[in-house]
Amino acid sequence: MMYTLVIILGLVIGSFLNVCIHRLQKNESISKPRSHCPSCKYQLRFWENIPVLSYLLLGGKCSKCEIKIPLRYPLVEILTALVFVVIYYYYSVSIETILLMVFFSIVIIITFIDIDVQLIPNNLLIISLLPIIPFIIINQPNLYLSHILGAGLLAATFFIIGYIGKLIYKVDSMGMGDVKYAFVIGLLLGWEKGITAFFIAFISAAIMILIMLLNKKISSKQRIPFGPFLSIGCFVAFFWGAGIMNWYIGFYR
Repeated sequence: MMYTLVIILGLVIGSFLNVCIHRLQKNESISKPRSHCPSCKYQLRFWENIPVLSYLLLGGKCSKCEIKIPLRYPLVEILTALVFVVIYYYYSVSIETILLMVFFSIVIIITFIDIDVQLIPNNLLIISLLPIIPFIIINQPNLYLSHILGAGLLAATFFIIGYIGKLIYKVDSMGMGDVKYAFVIGLLLGWEKGITAFFIAFISAAIMILIMLLNKKISSKQRIPFGPFLSIGCFVAFFWGAGIMNWYIGFYR
């Protein structure tokens, strides 16, 4: 029963995150006007705004102008629900669960805004600190130095990578948004899981870029947003980072 409620909550929050993703990158209000079709501005009725189900009932089209609704809308809703289920599985009903749900909701917004416009908004990074700090205080009060070190280590690493990349390629290879996002992720994870997140991010980026190059979806000179891969690294390392690190170290014992 609780998992069903968590899934429903995730779908509903995911629907709201879609609004945030679409409007924040355009500096629009997330509260006004009501949910509407981005193409014809038709205001959605209640039954047209039910997460996932409305997309299926409408056949993936606006009922007014029949323009296709991007598949990403239900995918974000499903992704949010899955993230919430994982959080609940590990933390059950607790303050930590609420804080993590808030944080990873912000992560989802950051991820898809970066995909769309290759920008990580500073205000979202600042807001993301609000759930992180109480989470550390409640969950790991004796490891605050690890979290501070993790923030500094990841931010410094990404800054150096960006600086070296600019010297070699004469263009910004790593934006300051990525550096600041790495700081936030390092603060949450601490230095050990932060290192794991770093490698997961770069490995997942390398695999994705290789696949896209082979399928000619991108060119070798095209700039790819790195925020989504940082998000993947953050999520995987947070929940399974210790196990991954122990598995890796096991090869050298």
